[in-house]
Amino acid sequence: MKFSLSKTDFKINDITVQFPIAITVLKQTLGECRHLKKQYNHIYTWDNHGIVAFSKEGINAENILLDLNFGNYDYCSENPFTGEFIFDGHELFAFFASNKSQLVKLFKGDKTGAFILNGISVWFDKEDDKITAIDISAYEEKEKKEKMPVAEKFKHFDSLWKEWIEEINKIVPKDNDYYNLSDGISLEDLEQHSILEDKITIPEALQNFYKIQNVEYDAVTSAFQFLIGDWTYDLIPFEDIKEEWNGIQDLQFDEDDLPELEIDFDKIQTNNYANPKWIPFATGRNGDYLLYDTDPAEKGKFGQIIELQNESWERNIVAESFEELLKNEINNLKTGKTEHFDFIIGKDETD
Repeated sequence: MKFSLSKTDFKINDITVQFPIAITVLKQTLGECRHLKKQYNHIYTWDNHGIVAFSKEGINAENILLDLNFGNYDYCSENPFTGEFIFDGHELFAFFASNKSQLVKLFKGDKTGAFILNGISVWFDKEDDKITAIDISAYEEKEKKEKMPVAEKFKHFDSLWKEWIEEINKIVPKDNDYYNLSDGISLEDLEQHSILEDKITIPEALQNFYKIQNVEYDAVTSAFQFLIGDWTYDLIPFEDIKEEWNGIQDLQFDEDDLPELEIDFDKIQTNNYANPKWIPFATGRNGDYLLYDTDPAEKGKFGQIIELQNESWERNIVAESFEELLKNEINNLKTGKTEHFDFIIGKDETD
């Protein structure tokens, strides 16, 4: 059994096919198969070959799965795929091992990514760091959003981002699962996600910071993080800030239920769990946050960074500005204070 994908065609056993692939063509090419009709689709399994095809209407297959050890679902193949897959002239798994930087994330939280060639995606499913299946389907190139210009007074974020990325790259390789850097936000992103509530928006400084670079969501952690004391805070994707902000507002207390607050009220202004004008941009993933303060008390500074600790109810200023926070983190990395990356680079598992 041989699959081959080149810049000009996609072949199964030297038969040229294109998505969506007619089920009749697959049967002619692969032989008879097992058919399961589900509520929303049809599934065709070639148990001898380790191949599964998925079809919405039972006429054409929108994607093909090469089952290496996918699981125990009723549609899984009785035997694994042991055939050959040639990708752009190379054996697929050898190409995967040496070209991980070319992988494209297909969806939010995608940990492995896919190779894209000739309008087709070859996506890798992994469990416990082992490839269990290869999913092949048509790929529609996403329209690249135009990056927005950074306001003149925030141009310094360009050099800070560059320096931060350079230091992280010395520690975390770009093909690491948790290296989640992405392109800066577009006008559409700004219009969709910058307003949190009437009269409360993501501040201009953060908007311009994210115009340069953004990060993708990861359910576990992020290479782009801030170390405060002994705890790390992962940079929040711009499009997720509102969701995190809403979660904080849900924790506001009735006045009679408020615990005693140990806060520097000369600089920090709040009479509840959090001031709604504190904007989260980094999360400890345990209810703790780093917040950009847009409503300081009389002796505080607009843009000061507050660490909100959920369990202790401490609200501490950890930097006088967002720029200072970034510089502190860059300095941590330059001076070798990098233990907070041990999990990301797998050092915890080998020591």
